[in-house]
Amino acid sequence: MKKILIMVFLLSLFLMPNQSLALSCAEPSSVEVAYDEYDAVVVGKVKDINHSNNTKSLTIEVGKSYKGVETKTIKVYEDVTWGESQKNAEYLLFLNQEGGKWIHPLCSPTTHKTELADEAYADKEELVLQEVESSGFDSNNTTVIVLMSLLVAGIVIAGVWISLSNRRNKI
Repeated sequence: MKKILIMVFLLSLFLMPNQSLALSCAEPSSVEVAYDEYDAVVVGKVKDINHSNNTKSLTIEVGKSYKGVETKTIKVYEDVTWGESQKNAEYLLFLNQEGGKWIHPLCSPTTHKTELADEAYADKEELVLQEVESSGFDSNNTTVIVLMSLLVAGIVIAGVWISLSNRRNKI
């Protein structure tokens, strides 16, 4: 039995692969190839980073857009654990859109080397960026939340008022 285990161990040393990759995207695409693989390609600066409810959202000030983005400011979501974006850093970002939100995929070839965009996309037309009003609120449901809070407060106040007026009438 010992001989069999020793043989299996020795064979496994020789039959082991030279390289093992944990992610299927261990080697990201080149910027030329990535242009066709992603929904958006922009050069932008990270203005703000917010962490909440196991999500990480980045506010990106877009300097140049080569594909997909037409506004000067966008909100991008990235993986809380693996996302490495830093505030005030400028990137060449490759993004996908999922459910109306911009996602910075873990395997995208995003880089600090923003000059690569000018070289790789010299033949592409840069998109004209539009100003977008910033509401300052992160949630799309802010109005609904405020209205529901006012409704609940109104019901509580009405209940207290009715209760107090019933007590006065009994006295």
